[in-house]
Amino acid sequence: METKRTNKNNVWNAWEYYMAARLSAENFIATITLGRAERYDILAVSPKWRTVKISVKTRYDIKYSPNIFWLWKKDENKSDTDSYYAFVRLKEFKGEPDFWIVPASVVAKITKKSYKHRIEWESVRKETKRKDTTIRNFHLKKVPWYPGDREKQIEKYKWNIWLLK
Repeated sequence: METKRTNKNNVWNAWEYYMAARLSAENFIATITLGRAERYDILAVSPKWRTVKISVKTRYDIKYSPNIFWLWKKDENKSDTDSYYAFVRLKEFKGEPDFWIVPASVVAKITKKSYKHRIEWESVRKETKRKDTTIRNFHLKKVPWYPGDREKQIEKYKWNIWLLK
């Protein structure tokens, strides 16, 4: 039997709509930019009239790297207080997705520190200097090159729409 491949754009759109629906259920006014805004995917206004911008990062699969989300070098420098990331594991649409809403400033700090430690760790391990790239990873689980317990740092952001209010 032939298995269907899921269109990645549809997966990303599905999460944006899902997130907007969750926000609407919490009395937010949420609109999806559908690629028309470079830095965020959802613009929302909280019940207290606070405006927030949300960049959505999605993992569809549950088998291959479900705890790693791709970011870019430019994501290391976000510091505005109204910007957030929504990291979501869709679990191949088998049950309720897991999601984390993390302030952009926290993501920037962790991503920058993690990348620096990874470069150093790989250079020592492989005895060669690793080339710099613009791709960054945001890990939900502990990784060998990042000091501290990543899971504890990130756990408080799981399912936390209240942070946006």
